[in-house]
Amino acid sequence: MGSIDLNQSLRKRLLLLILGCFSLASAAQVSPYHYVQIIPGVDAHHTMISDAVKDQAGMIWMVAGGMLYRYDGVNVIPFSKLYSETLPFDEVSDLLADPWGRLWINSRNGLAVFDTNTWSLIGKEHGIGELVGKSVIAFYRGDNVLYVADGEGAVWQVGEYTAKQRFRFDTNVVHERRPLGKILIADADNLWLAFGNQLYRYGLHGGDTKVTAFPAGLFDEFEDLLPIVGGALIRVYSQGYYVFDGDNFLRWLGNDFKGNDFTTWNHWSFTSGDKVIIVHGSQYLEYSRDTTLRLRHAGTNGMAENILYKRLNAWQYGQQEWLLATDQGLYSVFRSRIPFNFMGARSARGMVKQHGIYYFGGYGYLNTWSPNRVFGPYTEAPENNYYAFLPLSTDTTVIAMEGEFLNYLINGRIVKAPLHLSDNERGRFNGMAYCLARQSADTLLVGTFNGIWKYALSSGRALPLLCPQSGFFSEGMRVLSLAVLETGISYTTTEGFFVWKAAGTCRKIYPADHTKLNIYTHSYEGDSVYLGTKGRGLVVLDASSNTGRSLRMEDGLASNTIYSMKWIGNKLFLGTHNGISIYGGRQFFNYYHADGLPFEEFNHQAIYYDETSDWLFMGGTGGYTYFHPEQLTTAGDNFDIQPVLSRIHMGLKTNRYVEEYAGLQQLDTLNLSPDVVWLSMDFARPNAYRQVYRMQFKIEPFMDDYQEMPAFSQINLTGLSAGYYYLSVRTTALNSDMPEIIRTWVIHKKPIFTETLTFFTLLCLTIAGILTFFLYERSRRTKNEYKLRGKISRDLHDEVGGLLTGISMQADLLKLKMGGEEQAVMAVGNHSRKATQMMDDIIWAVDTRNNDQDSTVDRMKYVAMALLDPLDITISFDFEHGERKIAQSLRQNLYLIFKEAIHNICKHSNATAVRIGLRFTSRTIELYVCDNGKDSKKRFGEGRSGNGLRNMQLRADQINADLWCGFTEDGYMVKLTAPYHRMRLFNRIRI
Repeated sequence: MGSIDLNQSLRKRLLLLILGCFSLASAAQVSPYHYVQIIPGVDAHHTMISDAVKDQAGMIWMVAGGMLYRYDGVNVIPFSKLYSETLPFDEVSDLLADPWGRLWINSRNGLAVFDTNTWSLIGKEHGIGELVGKSVIAFYRGDNVLYVADGEGAVWQVGEYTAKQRFRFDTNVVHERRPLGKILIADADNLWLAFGNQLYRYGLHGGDTKVTAFPAGLFDEFEDLLPIVGGALIRVYSQGYYVFDGDNFLRWLGNDFKGNDFTTWNHWSFTSGDKVIIVHGSQYLEYSRDTTLRLRHAGTNGMAENILYKRLNAWQYGQQEWLLATDQGLYSVFRSRIPFNFMGARSARGMVKQHGIYYFGGYGYLNTWSPNRVFGPYTEAPENNYYAFLPLSTDTTVIAMEGEFLNYLINGRIVKAPLHLSDNERGRFNGMAYCLARQSADTLLVGTFNGIWKYALSSGRALPLLCPQSGFFSEGMRVLSLAVLETGISYTTTEGFFVWKAAGTCRKIYPADHTKLNIYTHSYEGDSVYLGTKGRGLVVLDASSNTGRSLRMEDGLASNTIYSMKWIGNKLFLGTHNGISIYGGRQFFNYYHADGLPFEEFNHQAIYYDETSDWLFMGGTGGYTYFHPEQLTTAGDNFDIQPVLSRIHMGLKTNRYVEEYAGLQQLDTLNLSPDVVWLSMDFARPNAYRQVYRMQFKIEPFMDDYQEMPAFSQINLTGLSAGYYYLSVRTTALNSDMPEIIRTWVIHKKPIFTETLTFFTLLCLTIAGILTFFLYERSRRTKNEYKLRGKISRDLHDEVGGLLTGISMQADLLKLKMGGEEQAVMAVGNHSRKATQMMDDIIWAVDTRNNDQDSTVDRMKYVAMALLDPLDITISFDFEHGERKIAQSLRQNLYLIFKEAIHNICKHSNATAVRIGLRFTSRTIELYVCDNGKDSKKRFGEGRSGNGLRNMQLRADQINADLWCGFTEDGYMVKLTAPYHRMRLFNRIRI
């Protein structure tokens, strides 16, 4: 750059800074180019960026400190982390992205070419592999071609698969200085190279080469080369511009430049279509793209102070924007679709037009501007807090003052409005006024810090607005907007939206409950009331029913805080806390700093529409902007932001953490290993700094509808089980009619062995085998038990029964032969017959073939008739017949309790009639035995059955039954209620 005195440089930059600041206080047609800061640096402590490019996917690659980084719109990641293999370079100097998705990396170790499509470095075997490893002097990218000048003196034309040498140049002339701009350029006809004090021109059609020497000393300050028709435009540090017409270098002074300072940081040039565009200081200039350089347009730009005074390290054009690498971060300069005109000032408030001059309120002096007048402070008026404006006529406007109640603006002069208060009203009057409305020809309504006041224009008398029923109904309220209705007024405060009717009382409309809500402004349109709130967005109420809905950021609104609103045609323009929103009844269109807005935070009351010039003025914390409203209501540019998966994190069961930057995220199906327990996916936000769009996601089968992508663009899935999941990401342009773009990834987690079908099949077979073996063993043991019981019953019947029968027969024979011993013989016979009966009972109880309802009923009838018929006792049965199965233990104990009850009737009851019943329900068996015998203490007393009642209770407990014995009106009753369960497979097995 040459040696520059430090103090002189500082003075020069300070002067330019002052001029730049002054330029903000002037209004003119600004350039159609706008800038945004992409990123302030690699991190908070490293802001110097030496070069940057953008690849086909919208990712930005940049060089800082000799290292290569990638910025995906969310995170800055070093290339050494993105690429897992060993890097063939240590220090990067230059970058270029070609049209085919390749990144050309010029390093101290030579050229490396990285293919972002395959995520690999290109080797010597590739069609362009002969360039890999060469030293590179310069790159230049055209629409579908790439030019490379290598350190061996060859200039190459590179295609997708081939590299062809075009011409050679002399590399023996060593020049250490590195120009800021391009030394290798091309257009449709010529290829230009400026190197070693020589300017080379190569004809792309004829293949001819021409070499011209630079004038003495000119190449030492050479900065940039631009192709124009008939030659080249050369930008020179400190001198300005030279035109090369094919034969000669001609100094171009540029008579339109304000001043002759051409230091590196205050002028910048580029070509666009058939124009040469020069940004010089605060100027924006467009010239014809030929050797005549005719001025086509002159205007101002907002880039001088913010970008050009920073140190520019490099700039590159691609994808319709310039990337500017500076010592304070990375910037983008691109053509704005809407030229937002800007007038810089302090915090802005209301505004009005009077006799062709615009007056702007705020804190301090009024500002004035007209198309023929420079925007600046109106020092003829005193400094004050000018808040809101209400025109009364073409030459008179009332101004609400935040502190001094009211002023008049009469033909450009500020006159204090007279104010008369009675002694009774002086104590509650507050002069902080925020809004105005005209109630009648002579009466104004003024919203103040303490309610609504009436002001008489003719007398200057101020009174609170009173209601016959409610008195000073707005007392204590800070009134922010007013509207006069046919039957009263409506107003908004820091507590909500109210309506007062002169014939009635004041009523709070919204919020309907006791909630307090700051509502800055309101407007009537059709049958609806629109409320601009702080926190609830745009509230739309039905004017008749007072019911409504709230439209918020999730509905497309720029911010949930709305300071100002204005209806123009059928569109509602909203000044919010975060940009401009336009609502047309169906959707919102939003505009931000990325769209060219000079600021994003707007102010209360700071909106004014001039129907004559069709300018809409909106004020905010950074001054004022104005534009034609229809420019903001047309469809936006084409939108093509594809969802991009930029990084994958995986947590494994072995407490290992894995990151993937290539391979997986380039596929549409993510196959995860069985040991993945959580998955985290980072999504890029390419071009988010200049194209406003919305990202949403949905995961099936977990989600039924789309949700907003988190601000950090990361989706986390934990506790993933094996199976398929479908992740869809949707991007939607907020200011365009372009359709939404959806991309879906299939996530397949492979199952571990315990989650596979084979494992479950083996598990089912094992369980089935164990269960089968268990059932087989139970069945076998049960069958063996049945056989044993049958054998016991047969042996008892055959052996013991035959023996007892023989004893009984012998006793009968002895009775016939003997006389005196007849009684003893009869006793032997009776005992043997009883033993036979007991044996018969035991056999019946043990034999499992009797485990059914009919067998039990038949046995009970047999025993009852055998014991009661000889005693002439009448028997009545109440038995149900059926095929129900009864468990062995239940049947046995039930029968023995029944038999005990019958024996006691025979011995102790003196009964003549007995009723016996057995009933089944779904859950119980009920047995009762009732006789008409007399009360006797020997019912369960001494004798054979002395322990009868206790035995019966023990048997009842064994089957969890309830036993009741006692006298009733009909006689003595024994009643048993036992739980009964229908026999299933396992019941049958246990029997």
